[in-house]
Amino acid sequence: MKHWIVSSSESGVKLIDFLKNKIPSTSSTRKLKRLIESNCCQINGRTERFASAVLGSGDEVRFLMEAEPDAAPKLTLAERARILYEDTDLFIYNKPPGLSSDSPAFHKALKELTPHVELIHRLDKETSGILMFAKTSKMREAMIEEFRRKKVIKTYLAIVDGVPAKNKGAVDNYLGKIAEYQGQSLWGSVIHEKGLHARTEWELKKKGKEAAILYCHPITGRTHQIRVHLSGIGHPILGDHQYGKKSRCSYVPSRCLLHALSVSFIHPMTKEPLHIEAEIPEDILKTIQQIMQPG
Repeated sequence: MKHWIVSSSESGVKLIDFLKNKIPSTSSTRKLKRLIESNCCQINGRTERFASAVLGSGDEVRFLMEAEPDAAPKLTLAERARILYEDTDLFIYNKPPGLSSDSPAFHKALKELTPHVELIHRLDKETSGILMFAKTSKMREAMIEEFRRKKVIKTYLAIVDGVPAKNKGAVDNYLGKIAEYQGQSLWGSVIHEKGLHARTEWELKKKGKEAAILYCHPITGRTHQIRVHLSGIGHPILGDHQYGKKSRCSYVPSRCLLHALSVSFIHPMTKEPLHIEAEIPEDILKTIQQIMQPG
């Protein structure tokens, strides 16, 4: 990662012009903008996604040249190898990062693998891992009821900024929409009357010098719940530019490092217990190899 301190003579310069001056001319303006938009730049420890941001004297600029946007997993709308489980009622898929759960193109591609799918729950676009579909409306209604009754046990893997002081904990509050950011809704803690109850239990799995691996168990399923809750305890997920702009960790990933790792429940139709796991994607494994050294 490259690192500079803005001089008094450089004060008032736009970020893109500053980087063009600091980095060899082989880096095109278009490439630099893509890198900035891919969370590869920090100003004073906060991720900056706007190339037009104006710098001031003394600002600290960090820029990760190695994290090319196209280094992230290539998007494939549907792959048979990503099917984790399938029967006459249920279809469970290992979603890659970068695909919207309810994208019409994604669902059309899935129907090439199985004729009928109805989305049971959602994952954020950058979140990878277990995504569940029903093959019948009866199965969808039954699974939604299981989620409502908190009978579905979910585990997410998150790589977070910094290392929690405790080995485990829980966040229990009410979440509601609090703002808009880059065209998306931001969620946060609100009073009871203005939000929905949300609870996330977490456990520390591995410590690094600047980051840690947590296993998170969302007891409820609110929008952005895990991301908001981890940010709330001071350890936002690495790569989450919405809820973790300021980072202590020098590593800058190209996406929010959250993965839906496993799910356990009783099949509503067969009454058999199921436990499904989704293998950890390459970008998260690479991050673990690079920064999960003992502190």
